[in-house]
Amino acid sequence: MINKQLLYILLLITTVFSLVSASVFASRVEDKPKSIYDILVTEQKFHDFLMQIEEAGLVNDFKNIDKGTVFAPVNEAFEGKTTLIAPRKNLTKEQLLYHIIPVSLKSGDLYDGRLLDTQAQLDGVTQKVKVLKSTISRNIDVGADNGQELGRVLEEMDATNGMIQAVDKVLPLPVYLDETLHINQETENFYELAKTARIDRELKNAKGNTIFVAKDDFFGDTLDPIQKKYLLEQKGGRKDLARFLDHQIAPKIFYSHDLKEGKSSIATVEGSEELDIVVKHNKLLPSTITVNGVKVIHQDVLSANGVIHVLESPILPKNKEFLKLSARKVLVGMNATRFIELFDENDLGSYLDDQNDVITILAPSNHALDEPKFMTAADTKSWLKYHIVHGRYTPSDLQDGQLLETESHGDLGNAFQRIDVHIVSQDQDYENDKLFRESITFGKAGVLGDPVTVGDNLIIYPLARSLVLPRPPLSRLPVNLELSTFVAGLYASGAGEEIENAHGITLFAPTNEAFSRLGLLAKFLLQPESKKKLEQVVTYHAVRGIFYENSTSEGEHREVTLSSGAEIRLNKTDHGFFVRGSGAADGNDRNTIAQVIDADILTSNGVIHTIDRVQLPSSLEITNRDLLSAEGTNSLLNLLERTNLTDKVLDSLDKDTPYTILAPSDQAFGRLNLTHLLENPEKLLKVARLHILPVALPRIDIGETADNSYYYNIFGKKKESNNDRKEHKDVPMTGIDIPTLHGDTYVVISKGLTGGYTVTVKGTSQEGADVINLGRSSAGGGVIMIDRVLLPKEELHRNGLPWWAITLIVIGSLIGAVILAAAAYIGWRYYQTRREGHISLSNPN
Repeated sequence: MINKQLLYILLLITTVFSLVSASVFASRVEDKPKSIYDILVTEQKFHDFLMQIEEAGLVNDFKNIDKGTVFAPVNEAFEGKTTLIAPRKNLTKEQLLYHIIPVSLKSGDLYDGRLLDTQAQLDGVTQKVKVLKSTISRNIDVGADNGQELGRVLEEMDATNGMIQAVDKVLPLPVYLDETLHINQETENFYELAKTARIDRELKNAKGNTIFVAKDDFFGDTLDPIQKKYLLEQKGGRKDLARFLDHQIAPKIFYSHDLKEGKSSIATVEGSEELDIVVKHNKLLPSTITVNGVKVIHQDVLSANGVIHVLESPILPKNKEFLKLSARKVLVGMNATRFIELFDENDLGSYLDDQNDVITILAPSNHALDEPKFMTAADTKSWLKYHIVHGRYTPSDLQDGQLLETESHGDLGNAFQRIDVHIVSQDQDYENDKLFRESITFGKAGVLGDPVTVGDNLIIYPLARSLVLPRPPLSRLPVNLELSTFVAGLYASGAGEEIENAHGITLFAPTNEAFSRLGLLAKFLLQPESKKKLEQVVTYHAVRGIFYENSTSEGEHREVTLSSGAEIRLNKTDHGFFVRGSGAADGNDRNTIAQVIDADILTSNGVIHTIDRVQLPSSLEITNRDLLSAEGTNSLLNLLERTNLTDKVLDSLDKDTPYTILAPSDQAFGRLNLTHLLENPEKLLKVARLHILPVALPRIDIGETADNSYYYNIFGKKKESNNDRKEHKDVPMTGIDIPTLHGDTYVVISKGLTGGYTVTVKGTSQEGADVINLGRSSAGGGVIMIDRVLLPKEELHRNGLPWWAITLIVIGSLIGAVILAAAAYIGWRYYQTRREGHISLSNPN
């Protein structure tokens, strides 16, 4: 019994001892230091992370860590990643290895900006983790710092083989450079540019690049709007845009700590320029880095295949010719691609490619381009060349009214067509060539924006519309109603076609008023039977050669016309541009010499100037008979034909013996007993001779009373009077005596105070005749049409007193009668006063 109890006691002691021993052993096992993997196994908070490790087959990798650090996501980091619809997605091996740092790091070692190598590899690039430490909250975040999720360190745990830094997020592997640029707000603009330039795929496949990205605007204010438009909005700018981007991409990976302190240079993918790097490393703080003098404000934005550094402002190439601007590139930037296509289609592309030509291009954009319809290939080429101006003209070089020489010939022969410049105002200086004035127009096309210079030889103006070639002269002339008589003369003479088909001519177009100044001559020329002579006159105003007013040299020029080679004089002076044909009395005869009053009207085959006098060629044969037959003087013509004076007075062309005929109108003859004259040949001859002046046509300027001395000497010295019958004498207001063929009888021609001219027979009291029209003959004489028939002295008494004499007699008689009546009345009053005894007494004082 005792033995049995002893046995129970011994068994109890053994059991207690075993339990105590087991407890002590377990306690010793629990107190033994654990490895990183053991902690992951034993700590429930890392359960989900451990399962990912086991499923990826990386247990040994985590067990074999030697003095490393693991950023271990807690279970909460995996919450929300698993649903009934979307089961949990296993992490890849590389993503799990991205959590392993092959260095043991305590929290104090995790300073802001520190880059840590991981055990993850992508395309041969060791992936890094960046530490971000807040200076205020002291929170520590880790990750790629590229817009992807960051893990925040929650706590740290010591292990026998390193450290565990518990984080609240699974650390995603850095994405490739293209996606990194896309997801980061600071670099998104660069990504869009890379897509436009089509280098985004190159960035994705790069084997290690460093990109320096300007925050926000890549170009800044360095490039003008047209250059930016060319690079950003047009297909033709893709290659150049890629060059700009590649200028900021290095072909190697340069993390901030890889850059040497001090100055250094980094080659770029573009290759033409290196980037100047200046670095100052700071202990436990991010380095201070500048690139081409621009500060890096965000270092080490990590990517799977490179790194990005964000700059404070753009770092465009230092070489101003980096873009290698050409006419084509600028036109693309101006959205003038159709303009380029037309040049290429018409074999004119060399104008856009040759950088040595000094030219100005006037370029309409696609929406402003108005392509001419139904044009031949030659006409299209001429139209396109009209947009090319010889010489490089900045806004400061342009002046209102300037005519610029273009590359277009058209119908000008060897000459080049011009384009006119209009500037409404120039109230600011153009010292800056980029300053644009909206008032500038070329032809009728306004300039839309600042011109763009290309090198030293080329400048391009964007136009609101395409240019229109000058039209043929017969299309331009009818627009001006003041030239309707000249236009009618062109068609009536049949000279229009000749002028239209001529190459390189200057057309001096007289106004309607100029034709009216010809008086009877104009009426004669416009008659159907005068067609040939009208053609002579019309073509005499077409000069072979192009004479623009602003480019014609000063002095006298003798130039050949289309009128059978007849010459005409052109004279450019300080007072204006003058034209002189034949028939001028002398160099100051503004009754005949024309002045240009509206200059430089461009046409397809030359230029038109409007003039104020019609010019006559010396070969034009106009007799007094021609002038008398024009209109309203047939009565005198019939009288003269009954005399023996017709040959030398009516039909003579001898310039040494000119005759001027005073021609009463048919209405004036209607007030005379013409039958009596016709029945008396002697009287008829006297009247006829009285109306014939053996002198050149006096300077009678109907409708113009102003002194014309301003125009003296424009073609030479004023001719001195020598009583030569060929001299065209001035007619003053005091009158001028002119001999007639009627013996010693003179007529007096005088100018009225308010205009107009009067002709009287000298020494007679007969009423004077008013000049109502005139015309000049080729011999220098002409016809002066008057409104009254002049009578010789001896015929006056037979025809009674003139009306004014009768009027004076009547008025004198009436005045005499009034005086007599007044005297009689006064006498009667005096008589009555004396009879009544009233005597007026004087004042005694």
